[in-house]
Amino acid sequence: MPLADYILSFSSQTPEARQYAETHLGRFVRTLELVPKGGPADRVLEMGAYMQITPALHTKSGYGEVRGCYLGALRRRWLGRPVHRSEKKTVTSSNGESFTCIIDLFNAESDLYPYPDGHFATVVCCELFEHLSEDPMHLIAEVNRILRPGGHLVLSTPNICTLRSVAAVLKGYHPGLFSQFIKRTGENQADPRHAREYTPAEIQHVLEAGGFTLEHLETGPYGMERVAEWDWTIDLLQQHSLHTDLRDQVIHAIGKKAGAVVDRYPSWLYA
Repeated sequence: MPLADYILSFSSQTPEARQYAETHLGRFVRTLELVPKGGPADRVLEMGAYMQITPALHTKSGYGEVRGCYLGALRRRWLGRPVHRSEKKTVTSSNGESFTCIIDLFNAESDLYPYPDGHFATVVCCELFEHLSEDPMHLIAEVNRILRPGGHLVLSTPNICTLRSVAAVLKGYHPGLFSQFIKRTGENQADPRHAREYTPAEIQHVLEAGGFTLEHLETGPYGMERVAEWDWTIDLLQQHSLHTDLRDQVIHAIGKKAGAVVDRYPSWLYA
């Protein structure tokens, strides 16, 4: 079964889930294409796991153990240590295939991640980094710690210098993809608003500061087809000798763990 169809088969529990998967289908497919293949003894962690591509990390990418994590509060401290919470999640595809994994709950930019050093071969972190508002390098440092030497971080995040952003600024609008404030409803205490959107060069700097070697950097669409709506900005960029590459909607980057964190608080990112 093609990757796109396989992903959609696990994303049809509700109309909202189906719509989100269809909107992000190109990103999902490209992420799975970029994830290094694993084996039965390899472990992979998906951060911010919504269970859309999580089953494919096992069935398509080959990892023997798939773990997920998501934002959640720690339990009260026991003997001076916080107690992490986990839940077992099961999703069933429209074809009847069932997948189960453990989802650990913690704060990705402040808590110690509940995994030993060097535990994972790969960490997948998609559409999460832009939500971090206090200490984004904490995530990078902890991912470095839990990856084995030579392990990979596969990251995706919105591109603040996409052609869409250029067009927005030229028309007098905010360049951010999702800069709106969120009106809280019910018991929802999570704030999905983007705290900071990054350029491809900044993602490279983040990875290198975190002890990673950049192995791959590209941009692409969120959907299955590239959006040509903002191509009129290409001529303007070229007229002023400004680059037109890496101008699509979403940044895809792969970092390979090369050593310890180099710069925990990069001056360009932290005041």
